[in-house]
Amino acid sequence: MKSLFNIAQTSLTGGRICLLPHATRTSLSLVILVWLAVMAPAFSTRAQNDDDVNDEFRLTLFPYHRITDNLTGFGYLGYVNNPDNTYQTYYLGYGGSYAFNPSVQLWAGLICTYTDNQGSPDKLELRPFIGPKLFLPNPWKWNIYNWTRYEYRDIQNRTTMVWTQVNRIRSRFGVEIPLTSLEKAWTPKTWYGMADVEPFYRFDKDELDPFRIRGGVGYIVNSRFRVEFIYTGQWTRANGTGPLEFTDNIFRLNIKIALDKGIIGRVFDGGDAGD
Repeated sequence: MKSLFNIAQTSLTGGRICLLPHATRTSLSLVILVWLAVMAPAFSTRAQNDDDVNDEFRLTLFPYHRITDNLTGFGYLGYVNNPDNTYQTYYLGYGGSYAFNPSVQLWAGLICTYTDNQGSPDKLELRPFIGPKLFLPNPWKWNIYNWTRYEYRDIQNRTTMVWTQVNRIRSRFGVEIPLTSLEKAWTPKTWYGMADVEPFYRFDKDELDPFRIRGGVGYIVNSRFRVEFIYTGQWTRANGTGPLEFTDNIFRLNIKIALDKGIIGRVFDGGDAGD
């Protein structure tokens, strides 16, 4: 494992990373290795079938506010542009997170979306969700977590005005690693890396669809403000049938804002409530 760290350090930074503290070098090397391992299938599949892969760009804003010592409210504002499939989607949502203890949280909320399609009917979706977020305690100050959610998707075709319903469960297994020393972990003006995998199970078809792999970096501007850039590789079933195929590159900018002091770590860690 030590040799892998050295390879990652030398090849990706030209040796300059050796000037950093040992703890920082170790954390950065682990993030690089995890990110490469997680993202390798997406890069490999894209190289083989690049013409069939769509690029999507997302901007999301998550404001959080304190309700009680254990209960936090959050908003969700989002914009999606997919030039390959010629649609734009607008997100608006609100929900809450209740912390039973540092390792167990319960999240619930309602996300509303409107998709403006250029070549097909527009869609309106109402999506309530609920599920636990569980953290694995560790001495490294990493956020190792699982977030499993049940979602009820109520989708309206805006041309026919017909509603269709989809029940699904999604389960994200992820890690966030501070790219600094243990003493400075999760403090302002520091970076962190992230990687996760997330399968989605659809009850109506009794199958997994889609399947996502994510990797990215985040920056803690101050105690109330974080910015994240995330790449997602997505596998879906063509026309709703057949095997999972790599179909989407999703590039995302997340902005997280805490409107009150003392809540940032409680709700910011372990990903977000995004689509």
